Amino acid sequence: MNFFGNIGRQCIKLFLYVIDLTYFLLNAISVWKPHRNLYNRAVYSVFLDQLILTGINATAIVSFLAVFVGMVIASQLVFIMASITGANDLIKMLARLILSEMGPLITGFVMIGRSCSAIVVDLGNTKIRGEIASLEYLGIDIDDYFVLPRIVSMIISQVILALIFSAVMLFFGMLFSALIYDLSAQKSITELLSLVSVKSLFIFMLKNCLFGLIVGTVACFHGLSVENSPTQVSEQMQKAIVRSIVFLLLVDGYFIIFTL
Repeated sequence: MNFFGNIGRQCIKLFLYVIDLTYFLLNAISVWKPHRNLYNRAVYSVFLDQLILTGINATAIVSFLAVFVGMVIASQLVFIMASITGANDLIKMLARLILSEMGPLITGFVMIGRSCSAIVVDLGNTKIRGEIASLEYLGIDIDDYFVLPRIVSMIISQVILALIFSAVMLFFGMLFSALIYDLSAQKSITELLSLVSVKSLFIFMLKNCLFGLIVGTVACFHGLSVENSPTQVSEQMQKAIVRSIVFLLLVDGYFIIFTL
């Protein structure tokens, strides 16, 4: 009975957590009112700084991972699938596996490890130092100044980095495969690009937007959940990383089921 009771309590806690997270996100989005000046200079500056940290500064590591994955994993997949299937099926499998799964997921994990933890630490330490309370006392909307710029920059960074990762991985994977196996890299890449439809591109963009939205929301939620103890920063960071991974896998599983 205790086992099933613990499972029930964990399910209830997860359900309440999802409700709190959804309310947090809707409350943050609500600051975009019709009469609001969208080009607020202070908010725009925070958004640009966060975009540089989460997106531009992560381009090098994402590109390096894409080259490594393309040369090691993609080339092995080419060899394995070429021995059991035809060229047309091979290209279709690679297009689905790399563009639909590997690109968004690996980029999402990079964003979790690199940017999600950084946002939690930044917001947590800012709250401990009392800076957030001081800004609230001055009448500054915390959602407008801290939360929304980070969520939007996370979405944009996830989409752009996933595109870069997929393109670099495909290019180097096919190039490396052409050097080792009897394949035409130009022909394979051309066939891959011909398989990219409006629907597949829309699903790719939607999935990455959801990934960025999840990671950014979870990071800001746990960062602002820090109270007065510095030890809570590491605790909230661990929770944010684990729960972001779980939500990303759940969303990815949903796309796999409904886009087969």
